[in-house]
Amino acid sequence: MINSILYNLIFIPAFLLYLPFFIKRLIQRGVGTADFGERFGLFSREKKKLLVRYKKPVMIHAVSVGEVIAALNFMKRWQERDSSVQFVLSVTTTTGHAMAQEKLLPGTTLIYSPLDFLWSVQSTLKQVNPAMLVIFEVEIWPNLIRQAKKRGVVLALVNCRMSDSSSTGYARFKWFFKPLFDAFELICAQSSTDIQRLAAITGSRKRTLLCNTMKFDQQPPVIEESESRKPFVEKVFSDRSLIFAAASTHPGEEEMILEVFKELQSDHPGLKLILTPRHSERSPEVERIIHSHGLSYAKLQGDHSQTGVDVLLINTTGELINFLAVSDIVFVGKSMCGNHGGHNIIEPALLGKVVIHGSNMENFQYVVDAFQEEGASLMVNNKKELTENISQLLVDDQYRREIAGKAIKVVEKYRGAIDKTIDSLQQLQFREQE
Repeated sequence: MINSILYNLIFIPAFLLYLPFFIKRLIQRGVGTADFGERFGLFSREKKKLLVRYKKPVMIHAVSVGEVIAALNFMKRWQERDSSVQFVLSVTTTTGHAMAQEKLLPGTTLIYSPLDFLWSVQSTLKQVNPAMLVIFEVEIWPNLIRQAKKRGVVLALVNCRMSDSSSTGYARFKWFFKPLFDAFELICAQSSTDIQRLAAITGSRKRTLLCNTMKFDQQPPVIEESESRKPFVEKVFSDRSLIFAAASTHPGEEEMILEVFKELQSDHPGLKLILTPRHSERSPEVERIIHSHGLSYAKLQGDHSQTGVDVLLINTTGELINFLAVSDIVFVGKSMCGNHGGHNIIEPALLGKVVIHGSNMENFQYVVDAFQEEGASLMVNNKKELTENISQLLVDDQYRREIAGKAIKVVEKYRGAIDKTIDSLQQLQFREQE
């Protein structure tokens, strides 16, 4: 009780301090939908009508694009196994919301997750009235967890991964976080390392299971002919041999990628670059960097009359997969130049692409370890190594095919986390109904 009062006393002024940054980000990325009031527990009449039709649904909470993709695959599989289950999908970011809206399963309602104000959470839980709340990865919102528990909602934390830094932070304030983790009836962890890190906060507990990561359960994306960007890419690049894509890049990485690209182009004049910043609002900044290197370029959203350019800048959100599909070699960002955490390497691997990434892949360490053990991805530590590896791939088609083939085999080998998680959740449902 004291923890709850203390948290609510701190949360409101902390949010007010953060508010200018919150508003700035909304302006940069766009609110994206009239439903954004749901973050404050305010639902439209139409949304209320949709939600009232559900009878004790499973509420799935995912944050952004990566978690949303995993959650959509998870819900699809659960519905294949049990057509009676109903879902309400809760997301945090506007990009995640846009992705979910595009790929939402029939019969599923999409909402924004509430900000962790007491009234926002209470309003949302009242409208949804879930039987179970399944939270993806590690999203610990005290009011959401406490209020759901108070309403008798079954709580589960799935696809749980915990970095060394976050586990240290949680353990330091164990007195506050342990009761929150203890509220979960089930925690499905991605790796044994995650279980050890959880134990430092919660102690050993029978309800924590090793389920692996759902990211391996992704299916190869099907790109319809009408959605293919191949004709557009061929028009923009005109004559070309191979395409190098730099995906989900962060500050510092674009500068490095462009320097590497220019160096490689001297020996491989047909090489082209597709550059996709993780956050599209950074596109003007990235455009200036491209211009400073004297490279010709075109933008996805902009003048399409340019042809024969060196670089294609993807300055929109939601189309990355279509451009990975037409690439040959893919660098995955947030892994070099002082950036940490990384992004998902499985998606380009499933498309049959050679994947290169830096060594700072903490958020996907289990996945990277699996790839590295089989020689299925190329990890580089600096610009020199990146240049050398791409250069070898450009001249050795067989080497490129071998690495891509190994990556697909790794994904197949580690599949099964979704079914294992659903098995555990269904057992939990059964016990609760007894």
